[in-house]
Amino acid sequence: MTRCGPARQLPELEFLVPVTGHRLRWTGSPRIAVAAHWGSDVLDLQAYQPSGERLEVRDEAGWGMLRDAYEALFVVRPRETAGTHSLALEATLEWDDGGGRNRMRAFVIPLLAALAFALLAPGAGAAQDPSSPGWRLRVLDAVSGAPLAGVVVNLPEAGAAWATDSLGVAAVGVAESGAPLRVVVDRMGYQLVDTLLVSPAGGGTTELRLERAAVGLPALTVGAGRAGGGSRELARVIFRRDVAVGAVGMTAAQVREVPAVGEADVLRSLGSLAGVTSVNDYRAGMHVRGGASDQVGVLWEGVPVFGPYHMFGMFGVFNSDAVESLELYKGSMPARHGGWLSGVVAARQRTGGDSGVRGRGGLSLLGVRAAADGSLPWGGARWLAAGRTATVDIPGLGGPYSFHDVNLGLRLYPGKAHRVGFSVLATEDEFAWDFGGGDWLDSRWSNLVSSLAWSWVRGDRVSGEVAAYASRYEGSLGTGAGPSPPVARNEVFLRGLRAGMTLRGGRGGARAGLAFEDAPVSLDGSGEGAFVEGDASGSHSQLSAFAELERWFGPLRLAPGVRAVVERSSSRRLFEPRLAARLHLGPLAVSVGVDRTHQLLSVLHDDRYPVPGAPMWFAREGGRPASVADGASVALDVWRGERWTGSVVGWARSFRDVPSWRPAAARVVSDMAFHDGEARGWEATVQRHFGRVRGWLSYQWSRTRFTDGGGAEYLATWDRRHEVDAVVAVTGWRGWSASVRGAVATGTPFWVPLRSYPGLQYDPNTIGDDRFGDESRDDGLRGLGGNGNQFTILSNVQGRVPYYARVDLSVSHAIRWGSWEIAPFVSVPNVTGHANPYSYRPRHYNPDPPPGGSHDGSLSAKLQIPPVPFVGADLRF
Repeated sequence: MTRCGPARQLPELEFLVPVTGHRLRWTGSPRIAVAAHWGSDVLDLQAYQPSGERLEVRDEAGWGMLRDAYEALFVVRPRETAGTHSLALEATLEWDDGGGRNRMRAFVIPLLAALAFALLAPGAGAAQDPSSPGWRLRVLDAVSGAPLAGVVVNLPEAGAAWATDSLGVAAVGVAESGAPLRVVVDRMGYQLVDTLLVSPAGGGTTELRLERAAVGLPALTVGAGRAGGGSRELARVIFRRDVAVGAVGMTAAQVREVPAVGEADVLRSLGSLAGVTSVNDYRAGMHVRGGASDQVGVLWEGVPVFGPYHMFGMFGVFNSDAVESLELYKGSMPARHGGWLSGVVAARQRTGGDSGVRGRGGLSLLGVRAAADGSLPWGGARWLAAGRTATVDIPGLGGPYSFHDVNLGLRLYPGKAHRVGFSVLATEDEFAWDFGGGDWLDSRWSNLVSSLAWSWVRGDRVSGEVAAYASRYEGSLGTGAGPSPPVARNEVFLRGLRAGMTLRGGRGGARAGLAFEDAPVSLDGSGEGAFVEGDASGSHSQLSAFAELERWFGPLRLAPGVRAVVERSSSRRLFEPRLAARLHLGPLAVSVGVDRTHQLLSVLHDDRYPVPGAPMWFAREGGRPASVADGASVALDVWRGERWTGSVVGWARSFRDVPSWRPAAARVVSDMAFHDGEARGWEATVQRHFGRVRGWLSYQWSRTRFTDGGGAEYLATWDRRHEVDAVVAVTGWRGWSASVRGAVATGTPFWVPLRSYPGLQYDPNTIGDDRFGDESRDDGLRGLGGNGNQFTILSNVQGRVPYYARVDLSVSHAIRWGSWEIAPFVSVPNVTGHANPYSYRPRHYNPDPPPGGSHDGSLSAKLQIPPVPFVGADLRF
């Protein structure tokens, strides 16, 4: 800093700095501080306020983009005004990288190096004695009336300039009085004045008052290094947006921290959360709040996905490289997510970056996946493309199993308040297995899901969205003898249009919307012996409207809502009211909710003899009732700083008219029965979001039972009374990381085998004919299931398999070369080798039993996943 001339006092200056173009990676809530220095003086920060836009988390690592989002206003109160000073701005970012809060001076930017603040402009004359005759100009602050020193008074036509003295006076020498003169008055921190003045005859003083104007400076950019996932931030977003009891979120980073079979699986990882139950290791289908897996809606960018699993339900169709986050609503769902009985999984697609093309992918024993994202030079566009393919050759089967999926995404920002998003998800599964002896199982299914949405905001109070979408599902299931068995075919082609608006206020808000959906649903079998016989096609066409209100009464947040549905095919009118409330008590919150939901689309599955393969959807037409669920729940949520959160939830739910299909003499949909049931339970979770060691521990207890048409009670096959789940991820030294998942649970119910016959395990005609010469079979039963050349008939008695215990382990090591990163990994499920049966079957069939003996032998267990290591590598660049 250089000083010259006498020291004089000066009114304060204001500098306005747009803090713009943030590209941050963080966990928790980053705090940005901006400081300024004028020479050796530290300036006062007058204001640091939003300028209209909000922070948006954009990917699983917590990347955020903040454009023109904040303005920092500084006030300069320098002790000296003469000389040349430099103004420097520095930005400090506080963030959490998983190991505690950090403070980093990200950039120090000399925005105005050697900023001239000279009292005299080049060529200007010296300040004049105020006692000398002539015309004087006095320049004052318009607000305070204080004299302004160092103001340049310029007469362009005369080619002369003067500067005001400490009294704010400049003695202007003019050739003649009474003539209009152009006067330009300029002073940093004030608006420029360019006007015509008439010099008074005989001299005198003219006052000019200057209005303040902050000095606009170039944008200040702040950046910080990469941190962990934003699980705490996602939990906070869900908690603040909705009063939904028990709602949870999971980022893609958390998905990768759950040890997996083959590779990270988005939907299967949800099974480690409290309140989510799976039947066995081979099915990733979720059971929530006592409901069947098809009663949990799976949404991709708000659009239903009717075939959300690969490999007969073992893996989810969502590529972990294309997912930003998941939200799981358990029972207590917002009105806008109505139409599903027990829960909703809402998945968001990851958006592209803005710093060139980035890539990621992986190779494992399961298959290959790849993803790329980037930006385009128009409309702020960001794009994403991802794909995955796998071919699994399973020993003992006649052919390999293959599946594929593709994701495409494009997001445009045509204006500061507008966003246009386009998304496509395409999946395909195919297998044809020969079990020997002419026993075949052949299935194919695919999804094509697309959406086009336009959203806009007006200030921080109004936002809206309009979206058009489609979801097409096609599935076929061939069961029976020979390479061309009878085939059941299913197609759902849903098309929809929805619009919604959200209003926010200081003490409340509202959200409302309309949706129209039309979906022809075809379901038919090619002949006798197909999974389903005859034609059971229908239509799913409905108009729905929802409204959600919110009102604060001190610490109490009340959130009622309603959804109304008009079904076109049968003119049914369904109403789904709900009421939720939350009481905030510092670091505690108590939430309660009651709700009613309906469901009109369901999967046709054989309750006794499940068949792996494509799900078969059917619509409720022809007088079939809509399924109804009524629920109540209460939760206590607690948080300790940014690291720890916990919750305890209790819930109860009743079901009416839930479809149950147990075909006997013929496999027709008309044999469909509708059962009632009830479920209740409670769950507790504690989670550590940040640090080298993070993860969650949960416990749940639940009971689910149904009553058939004859009044007999039975337990749902997903009735797992007790379950403890724990996931721990450890970030190690020099790129090493490890994660472990442990689960201990009560065994699930199963139907006890009654007897067995020789036959084909996937041929419905096996039972009820005499092709094997067994004259004792006169019960007329037909079904699916068995063991090779042996078919098992189940009794009406239920048992429960032994307890379930499993520990999975995954270890990886990240190796970096510049912008490239490769992370080889090994993942081992069930490392302890615990035998986890999920059902039983007769050990063998005895065609010639001794006198008084039985055709059946002893029972053997159907075991779940053994300890098989999976190796692979993840790649980023």
